[in-house]
Amino acid sequence: MLTIEKVEHILRPYMARTLSPKFFTELYSTNRKGFLDKMKGLLDKPVANPLRETEVCGIKFRNDLGNAAGLDKDGSLLEFNYFLGAGFAIVGTVLDKPHTGNLFPMGKEQHNPWVPLPNSKSALNSLGLPSLGVDKSLENIEKFKQKHSPENFPVGLSIMGHPAQEGEEKLNGILTCVEKAVGKVDFIEINESCPNVAHKSDDGLADRLNAIAKLKNDTPIFVKLGALADADKTIELLDNAKMDGLVLLNTQKDYDFYRPKLSNKDHKVFDYYTKAYQGGLSGEIIKETSLDAAKRASQAIKAKNSKVQLIHVGGISNQADVQESRKYAPLREWYTGMMDKMCSGPINKVYSDLV
Repeated sequence: MLTIEKVEHILRPYMARTLSPKFFTELYSTNRKGFLDKMKGLLDKPVANPLRETEVCGIKFRNDLGNAAGLDKDGSLLEFNYFLGAGFAIVGTVLDKPHTGNLFPMGKEQHNPWVPLPNSKSALNSLGLPSLGVDKSLENIEKFKQKHSPENFPVGLSIMGHPAQEGEEKLNGILTCVEKAVGKVDFIEINESCPNVAHKSDDGLADRLNAIAKLKNDTPIFVKLGALADADKTIELLDNAKMDGLVLLNTQKDYDFYRPKLSNKDHKVFDYYTKAYQGGLSGEIIKETSLDAAKRASQAIKAKNSKVQLIHVGGISNQADVQESRKYAPLREWYTGMMDKMCSGPINKVYSDLV
């Protein structure tokens, strides 16, 4: 399985150094969808079932590591993640209406840009929230649940306002998604942090969360942020809005800060890509940032005796990362590290080696 991809993974660091950055970027962007389609049929039965049972917000998880939003945009990879051994899965980010995301001409077609930074075990993406819409995602989730009746494998849905909408229309789009998802998914993750869509300066987070809370019923709602400026105020805000969890962190865009931390063997690709497409950084390069945020949030939760649950994401790629993350958060998510491990080792150990 994945024989070609494993060979490519070995060659990838060399390719990043020797190929033109434009060709390297377009190679991975144009082949991304094909690889995800291949994943859908890769496993026909469970290859691993690592157990480290935990309970968060009254939901039982077979283990505490699952895929982050962005991997499975529409729920078509739920069976794959379930068979692979994930403790839970996040579908999305979904929107109230279909959206192409950020399309750029590459060859004869247009594609959503993505590129690995293999010498730094990191990546850049400028996908821009491509989505088939909330209805299609919920349909796929229901089909998966009916087929497998998964035990202790919660499915969450990541939701965000449509990039083409503004103001009340955008808020209503979020509320529409929440209203449709409540009772059909195990928890909801509100994405307040995508770096690849335009945002206007907005201090209305509390109002948005209060509106969302009125629809939640018994479905736990987590809020995903891209930064944690003031941990105490953030936890207080979530408590007041009756939110159940905080997800830290999304991908990062402080290029001046992160570039010196990258392997210089990735600078050529990084410089080309960020100039042409911008994009958010993920993988090991943001590990220190995400762990710092998780630590500060954990301290604030304890100091305020808050019931907010913390979900850590960003830079997780091995067992040591998971063990460090467990000091601060009961749950954690990964994406870039998961893809790297899947293409570099036995597929039946992707989760069992970490959990």
